[in-house]
Amino acid sequence: MTSECQPHPLNRHLFIADNLDLLRRLDNESIDLICIDPPFKKRKTFVGKIKPPLTDAELEAELDTLAGWGINTQQQALDARINWPSNAGDARFKDMWSYDQDIDEDWVKSIEKQHTALHRVIEAAKVTGGMDTAAYLCYMGVRLIQMHRVLKPAGSLYLHCDGDANSYLRLMMDAIFGKDSYRNEVIWSNQGSWIQPDDRYPRRHETVLLYTKSNDYTFNIGHEDNASEQMNYKRWRRYLKDGNKIYGGFMPDHDKRFKTYLDTFVKKYGRVPGETDVVLEITGARIGDVQYIKVVDPKSQESTGYPTQKPVALAERLIKTSSNPGDVVLDCFAGCAYVPVAAERNGRQWIACDISPRALTVLRRQFAKFRYAVDGRQQTEQPALLTDADVVTAGPNNLPERSDEDPEPRIDPKEPEPPKYKTPASIIPEQEMLRQLLELSDWQAWCCGFANRRKDGAVIETTRNFHLDHLNPKSKEGASNQITNRAPMCPHHNIR
Repeated sequence: MTSECQPHPLNRHLFIADNLDLLRRLDNESIDLICIDPPFKKRKTFVGKIKPPLTDAELEAELDTLAGWGINTQQQALDARINWPSNAGDARFKDMWSYDQDIDEDWVKSIEKQHTALHRVIEAAKVTGGMDTAAYLCYMGVRLIQMHRVLKPAGSLYLHCDGDANSYLRLMMDAIFGKDSYRNEVIWSNQGSWIQPDDRYPRRHETVLLYTKSNDYTFNIGHEDNASEQMNYKRWRRYLKDGNKIYGGFMPDHDKRFKTYLDTFVKKYGRVPGETDVVLEITGARIGDVQYIKVVDPKSQESTGYPTQKPVALAERLIKTSSNPGDVVLDCFAGCAYVPVAAERNGRQWIACDISPRALTVLRRQFAKFRYAVDGRQQTEQPALLTDADVVTAGPNNLPERSDEDPEPRIDPKEPEPPKYKTPASIIPEQEMLRQLLELSDWQAWCCGFANRRKDGAVIETTRNFHLDHLNPKSKEGASNQITNRAPMCPHHNIR
């Protein structure tokens, strides 16, 4: 932690609670970065077995923790809006949504009253995506409103999603954060699904939406992993001349890489490398919006058994880009603990929340696997966490107290002005329109009474010598080519 950063009172706290309850108890503008992997609206329940299998001691620890919070039965857990731990060691969560089971009526009323744009997005989703999609957006919307409140002005939010909800979440985030706060759609190219469907392309990626609180936000330019290797000395010698230059015409890409290594080595050491020299590390290419990071191998040490687990390497990329050492990172869908692990590994403070007590076991396991200690140093003598010292766990009745007040309720701007459309051309041909208008004016010009006349003064009924002009000029609002905006003019006044 840097000297400039103050220790957050909730650093390394894991809350087992409804994350909306926690978010409402966090101070305004107290979080530097939010990184979440929420439900994706997949219309199913995900079930997996945590691995290795849950032990009796771990289950007993979960139940003892709940009992310490006054939660001793499944009904008491339901009343506290958290899950009751399964004896089977299941890693499960429901990703199906309905208004009658998942949505509080007060959420709908507050959105309708204070967030008109978000309300309209949800109402539109009822038509395009169905009531379950609208219920999902309402669930996410009230939470994202709070996340926007707790973010610092320079803060950012990463929202993990996929093609099933991406478009709806983009509209919702535009409504809450503002469309100008959108920064990136990061593509996580994970090569995860090897199912070969016959009716669509195989899915090989998910997306992460990046929004910021303001235009002045933290962003650290990242580069691909550095490369260092023992280069082929004989190949170098083909390009060496006068000690520090490479000559030649066309140079393949792999030899351009050798040249980069060589130039950097010469610049640092003032000589060409010898046969036993190992070249210094060279910064890789700048990281783009496509992240090539494999899914967690079920057989790897990192695997928790959760079917939707994300790799720590992905969270590290996001955290290092959008925060600085000592900053506070919040993950309020922290079942797999991949964000707290990545934050710990990179010297960030973190706050985590999950609705399931199983997150206690998973977090302890992951910290033990990666040997991360509470002080940020690698653990050696004691790799396992001390539950009463290293990570503070708190239940739904032990949420923090606010030290400030809610800002004034945000009321969306007044109704937008009606749109202005391009005026269509008149369906009446101009010569016919001119004839009709002249008939109405007794074949005289609207401007001065000019008319085609014989020597005896009789009016000649002809459109000759008349011009058709606009009453309201086309350069002004409201102008049209309709007959109601046209008039017969004499040549003299029309030119003027």
